[in-house]
Order: sequence, then C-alpha cells, then structure tokens
Amino acid sequence: MKTFTKIAKIYFSPSNTTRKIVDEIANKFEGTQEEYNLLSKSSENISKEFDKNTLVIVGMPIFAGRLPKTSRDKLTNFKGENNPTIAIVNYGNANIGDALLELNELLKENEFNIIGTGATISQHSIITDIATGRPDNKDLDKLYKFIEQCKDKLKSEKFNNITVPGNKPYCEYKKVPLTPTCDESSCIFCYECVSSCPEGAIPDMDPTETSPDLCSACTACIFACPEDARYFTGELFESMKTKFLNNFSKRKESEFYL
Repeated sequence: MKTFTKIAKIYFSPSNTTRKIVDEIANKFEGTQEEYNLLSKSSENISKEFDKNTLVIVGMPIFAGRLPKTSRDKLTNFKGENNPTIAIVNYGNANIGDALLELNELLKENEFNIIGTGATISQHSIITDIATGRPDNKDLDKLYKFIEQCKDKLKSEKFNNITVPGNKPYCEYKKVPLTPTCDESSCIFCYECVSSCPEGAIPDMDPTETSPDLCSACTACIFACPEDARYFTGELFESMKTKFLNNFSKRKESEFYL
C-alpha cells in the first residue's frame, strides 16, 4: 500500500459528530494529520491544492437531504491531484436524500479520486432522542471494516468508478424553520456561540439574540455553549420532534460503497 506523508481531514461538524467519524478513519492510517475545519469563519478564505502524497478524508453532515450550503461553498475551494479520497456524509437516522451523490460529484469535479464512500449515522443534532448514543460499537465495527476495505483497495491500486444513491437535479435546499433560544439568566456572555456560528447569525453586541433569517439551525452554538443556555423550544420544535420520533425512531444502518 502506498505510504502517505500526510492525512488531510476536511469536515463541517456543528455538533462534533461528523468530526468524530473523520477522526476514526484518519487514525487508522499512518501519516501526519492536517485539519481543515469548515465550520470556522477563517475557513472562508482557505484555498488548498493537495499534493499526491496526501490521503484526503472528507466528512459532511446532511441537512434536509443536501450538503449544508455553507460547507459546500467552502469545499469547492479544495482541489486535488487525483488524490485517493474517502468521502463520508453523516446524518441522524432520518434521510440521506441526495447528499452522498452531491458530495461525490463535487469531489470528482475537483480532481479527487474516491476510493470509498458512505453514509454514517450519529445522534440527531436537533432531535437528540433520535439515534441517541450513536455511533455505537456496532456502528464502529462496520466503519472499521470499511476502512480495512479501503486499505485493501489502496494496496491493489484498482480504483473503480463508484455508484452511490441520489438523484439529479438534487432536491431543493430547505431551510429548517427553527432558531435556538437563549436563556439569558444562564448566559455568561463568553461569546463561544458567536465564534462558533458559521452563518454569522449571532451578533457580537448581544449573544442572547439569533437572526432567524441567517440561522441554518446547524446546532453549533448549542453544542458550543458551556452553560447549556441555548436550545430549541416552542410549538414548532415540539411538532417536529413528534414527527421525527414517529417516522425515524427505527434504527437504520450505515451504508458504504467501494
């Protein structure tokens, strides 16, 4: 198997679950790891071309059947040189939609050579009662098997064209009509929510506020808050929670393609 001097990890992970999957994969390969966190505001200005000695691992969450628009826009600035690439979308046991196809096609257009790809499942970031505690041991065992298959493929150097589920044109972007609430009595004005928000939806002047027009309901601010002062609430959230519990409580399994 070709030895890589560098392992590039590219991810967008508001609730930190997609990042965990990318880390699990990267840690099974030898090489110096370099990280590109597309959640950070500074990543807007990153433009990167990888050399042939870099193995690339890309992880993106699924938002209503698509890649998050913010992460997609940033990912287009990364270019390959026929680099072997593992491409993962991560979701909360609801729907894959067209996100896996979208990620694969974007990477191919930018000269990445996909050796393995798939959709993994983690705890739902908004309705946390869905897929609670996942990825679990069963999920990780399946992921580790997939990683070994990717290694075998690298050894053989036989890289076939991989077909994944999805449709074109992709389904339309759908904005989740939820905005986190901030409990002002718990907020300590640490501004972690402000710096974590990829959309700039939380103003510096008042971190207890959130712009519903800019917010993508990505949950980054919720998971960044050290006081658990930010959360979803209200009739619309409760209605969505009931719908998701009724439709998506049955366990789904990760899907991999080689």
